[in-house]
Amino acid sequence: MVWSRQEYELKLGRIRSLMQKEGFDYLLITTQVNFRWLTGGRPYVNMISETSCGAFLVTEEKVFLVSNNIEAARLVNEELNMLPLEKVEYPWWEAGAMDEKLKKLAGGKKIVLDVELGLKFNMLRWDLLPEEQQRFKDTGRCVGKILEEVAYKVKPGDSELDVARLIAMTSASYGVVPYVNLAAADDRAFCYRHPLPTEKKIEKYLLMAVSGEKHGLFASASRLVHFGEVPEDLKKRHEAVLKVDAAFIGATVPGAIVKDIFGRGKKAYESVGFSGEWKNHHQGGMAGYNSREFRATDNSEEKVKEGQVYAWNPTIAGVKSEDTILVTQNGREILTASDNFPTEDVEYEGFIIKRPSILIR
Repeated sequence: MVWSRQEYELKLGRIRSLMQKEGFDYLLITTQVNFRWLTGGRPYVNMISETSCGAFLVTEEKVFLVSNNIEAARLVNEELNMLPLEKVEYPWWEAGAMDEKLKKLAGGKKIVLDVELGLKFNMLRWDLLPEEQQRFKDTGRCVGKILEEVAYKVKPGDSELDVARLIAMTSASYGVVPYVNLAAADDRAFCYRHPLPTEKKIEKYLLMAVSGEKHGLFASASRLVHFGEVPEDLKKRHEAVLKVDAAFIGATVPGAIVKDIFGRGKKAYESVGFSGEWKNHHQGGMAGYNSREFRATDNSEEKVKEGQVYAWNPTIAGVKSEDTILVTQNGREILTASDNFPTEDVEYEGFIIKRPSILIR
């Protein structure tokens, strides 16, 4: 699944339209997320760096790849799929060499950085092309399978770190990078909403959460596993969080305003008897080339569009419900669903949404 020249040109068109609207002639793309969105190439040596190992200088007519002599050839030959770019190379050991190259290319005119444009640039990524939607489906399918496979392999006595290692190994087999890899055993699931794994061993209960990247796109999901009969209090909490999740998912339709979806979720918390729980963890938002392109709040004026992807993740102490969904004309497609993980039907305003059950082992 590679980026086609047509996709590249369409995205360049969005960038140049923004440049024209904002009134500048030179834009420098510096971040990994925007490099990946535009070209599909792997823009890193160090994955945790915000900046990419090569930058794109976009003009009205050309795109220059500006990179040091270590990375330039590799990027062109292996990452950029022979896209129509002009390579501009500079020596890594000379301080200021990149700035000098950029100054010469721009003729001394001002160069605007993608990060300086903030939300204005970020929004260019939000309308997913059909090709991106297909890649997102693959990413979501893989993340769902990863959690399913791990859920059937873990056992009492495994530590949370064992679970995280198994998630990482399984993710590698699917070409997924698990940027978020959380595991909570037993009481830790009730204590922390972002449980980084520890040496704590599983006795009866496990909560897992993954946000995995493939094709530059992030899909997120959470799953619960219980060994033996599920206690009544845990059942109650799980049934409640599924209803909240169904409210979020059910309200995510083309034309909906995100703040209104958030409001429906809050009301759902109240209706199931856990009105304050939404304050203890963010509820999710739009997914894309970041795990969340933005998080929903009462102030989110964004409008949902067909073809966008959202990942809601309501929690109640001890339980969580999370999947990644594609908004379609006919409803919502759950991208992170898997064939062999149990589900249950949850009603929302007259229709049924399938949500993951607690897997009982």
